[in-house]
Amino acid sequence: MLAPGPPGRTRRPGRDSPARPLPRIYVPRQRLWQRLDAAVEGSVTLVVAPAGAGKSLGVAGWLRQTASKHADNAVWVSADSSWTPDRLSSVLDGPGPREPGTSPPLVVVDDAHLLPGTTLRRIDERLNTAPDSMRILLLSRWALPLTRLVPELLGNFTFLRGDLLRLSDAEVASLVSGHARTDDQEVLHAVTKHADGWCAAAVLAARELSAAPDPAAAARLLAHDATPIATRVAGEVFSTLTPRQRHLLLSIAGEDVVSVSTAAHLSHDQHAGEILAELEDTGLLVMRDDHHDCADTDEETPVPSGEDLLERTDLDSTPVPPDAEPPGTGGFRVHPLLVAVVRQRLAEGGVDAARARSTVIRAVGLDVARGNLSQAFPRLVRVGAPAEAADVLARDGVRMVLNQCDHDEVGEFVRTEPEVVGSRPDIWFAIALGCWLRDDVEGTRHWGDRLLDARRRWSNSWLPGGMDGLDATIACIRLWRVALGLEPAYAAVGHAKRVLVASQTRPTVREANAEVLPVLANELGVAQNWLGELTEAETSLTLAVSLSRSQGLAPLGMCALSHLAFTQYMRGRESACIELAHEVLVAARSPGARRLRFVAERARLAEILSRLLDVPAPSKDLDVPAPSKDIVERTTGVRYHSGDLCTRFWFRVWDARKEVVAGNVAVAQRILSGPGECLRLTDDQLPEHLRVTLLVERAFVAALASDRETLKSLGDTLGLLGAVGESALVQGLRADRDGDRRGAAAAFEAASADATYSQPPTRALALACEAQLLDALGDPSRSEDRLVEAISVTEARRNAVPFFGWARQGTPIETLLRRLDERPATRWQHELAATAAGRPDVTALYASKTATPRELDDVSQALVPPALSPREREVLNELARGATYADIAAALFVSENTVKTHVSSLYTKLAASRRSEALKIARSFHLL
Repeated sequence: MLAPGPPGRTRRPGRDSPARPLPRIYVPRQRLWQRLDAAVEGSVTLVVAPAGAGKSLGVAGWLRQTASKHADNAVWVSADSSWTPDRLSSVLDGPGPREPGTSPPLVVVDDAHLLPGTTLRRIDERLNTAPDSMRILLLSRWALPLTRLVPELLGNFTFLRGDLLRLSDAEVASLVSGHARTDDQEVLHAVTKHADGWCAAAVLAARELSAAPDPAAAARLLAHDATPIATRVAGEVFSTLTPRQRHLLLSIAGEDVVSVSTAAHLSHDQHAGEILAELEDTGLLVMRDDHHDCADTDEETPVPSGEDLLERTDLDSTPVPPDAEPPGTGGFRVHPLLVAVVRQRLAEGGVDAARARSTVIRAVGLDVARGNLSQAFPRLVRVGAPAEAADVLARDGVRMVLNQCDHDEVGEFVRTEPEVVGSRPDIWFAIALGCWLRDDVEGTRHWGDRLLDARRRWSNSWLPGGMDGLDATIACIRLWRVALGLEPAYAAVGHAKRVLVASQTRPTVREANAEVLPVLANELGVAQNWLGELTEAETSLTLAVSLSRSQGLAPLGMCALSHLAFTQYMRGRESACIELAHEVLVAARSPGARRLRFVAERARLAEILSRLLDVPAPSKDLDVPAPSKDIVERTTGVRYHSGDLCTRFWFRVWDARKEVVAGNVAVAQRILSGPGECLRLTDDQLPEHLRVTLLVERAFVAALASDRETLKSLGDTLGLLGAVGESALVQGLRADRDGDRRGAAAAFEAASADATYSQPPTRALALACEAQLLDALGDPSRSEDRLVEAISVTEARRNAVPFFGWARQGTPIETLLRRLDERPATRWQHELAATAAGRPDVTALYASKTATPRELDDVSQALVPPALSPREREVLNELARGATYADIAAALFVSENTVKTHVSSLYTKLAASRRSEALKIARSFHLL
């Protein structure tokens, strides 16, 4: 940077003059130069910008490096207190009398804010009485007390703000490249972000990084800590501000964009708008942000009506400034380096910091009294009032945590104020809830254990009387511990039920638990979903939705709805599940929606599982679309909450179904037979309703793989669990695989009469399979009755899975549906017939592609499958279809000799001697 000249010196910096040389690394300030070319035609031009913005260098460059007609006779003055009115007038008038028609010399006054008041008044007098007698360019750190309105209208006065000196990204890059001697994009980005157009900050940052052994690593640290630069550049600027300006900045230091009304509210200064305008005139320090909507910020300080002012005289005596903008019309943004300095001053303390802290605490107290909580806690934290922040957290912590955005304000408070947090057990539940929502299992366990221990030691001394054993926070923590495998499920669920009932019937308990009650109802419903208490889960989750909406907890309401969608799915109400999941997804996509993690993905999974049962082209009467391919693909890589065991289970089922759809039956078997997603539980430890679902799911995959022994084992296990109908269904699949048609039909009949669970749809599956077998046994009348009944019981659920054709020994389902569709039928029956037309049964579809257990045992598993050429794969697929050599030659447009050559190559690569052996090996390696 170029330092000002010594006191009392004047210079004539023509383009060839060495009196004020420019630095070696210099960035032309084209925007400033263009404005100066026109501005200096008037009498007075005032350039206002803070220290380090580049005023002096910008004007010096304009005089030296442009073809300005003012450059040769310009006079440079470095102002100080010695510049009396007469002395400055002598410079303005020039060394001698001017010829008629000539302009007075251009006088550049650097550091014009140091001029004595009498000198400024002399300039103001000449501006109003004899403007043509002077041409002066004033460079100042703040606006000077000069008359502006009339001279500006007459064209004699021009005011140029410091925004003209804001460096563009390209200009910052040029400075950084020169000073840091690197073009590393990480370095450029870090300096650009923190300097935010401030010239001196960019130069200092670049020089600091150039001295570092690894500039890129230093840049990464700079991205998190700009304090050294902020202290050296913005600290000087902050010290030169007036007390009222400093107080305002200290009061609004935590705001991103602040409106005039909010600034007045926080600083308790009705002239906050005027102070912000003064700082904006300086440029760089405070910038107007007309593109940012301040409605969210200003909602804490609504402009009161006349009646409201009368009612609240004792609460808020701060008048609303006359120039306060209505919400949503923009605001002011403080430069980030100045914000860093202000926050440092708040942390250091002092009279100014204490005064600002007290006004912000007062303003937040008024906001809390009015029910405006969104900014209360973070404002107290940023202003350095941890005790008051803990009070807000104790009173409204649950609501605050549930409605907070992505930034974890409570977690940051816990990290920075451990002593305050440790002495306040009344805020520990809010902290534990925040950890739970972030899937911070260790944090949840830590704070939950501390709260349980405090309850045992202090007997809930901070709770009202009559609350022994009925604290909703304790009930929630116990349910979380169940999800983490730390506590038995039924005892914790029973305790939560008692607390919920007491909260609904006893006013004292309801009042004490009011804030936590929506959370408890949601967590109880989640636990009941897991245990299979689906009717009670529906009641609990519906209550959670109702309480969340009444208390303004939209994110929690969405969470409860997503769990309720799974409740409906497990109860066999796929249409209701789709509607609920769709409602959650629409709400999650709405602008400004505050989201809880995993909610949208849970709703997507519930919707996909329900849609997967439907026919490929759902009815047009449905006003919600089928899940798109994009949704399905995005769901494959989703994360889920560690404690949401029910959702994790259904992700395991979904992964297996995806593999079946892709033709990878063996992979699906491994997914369903492996440890799964519930890593803390074996399959034997799953709740009964989910274990039955898993076993039936494994049975149908085993049926596709023709795995007789697995079917027998699964049927026996289901029988031991008391799932009589599901056991009979699996026995029917096994008998069908063995070719025992009558035995299979009898088993399916028993399954349809005694199905236990709604998910999977055992009764409909058994009826459809029985219909296939009865028709093959020569009893078309009973077959038709069973098929009509299967269609009837699936119509409401729109479940097409039973009509995929699961019976190997029965009549193809396409034939049965086509025959039935020739008569008057329902719309659902027509959809099923249309979907099945031209499609083979699922068992026939997978038979040629899936290796049987015997084939897998016989084939030696090589390290890698054999590599086949594209033509060899085509020939292999034709062989699997049973085509002859002549058929293959015709299909591939080659000669039979060429086909024989490819077949011989196939046999060699597959180590086979005949077609059946080659196909067995190909199926084992998933080559078909």
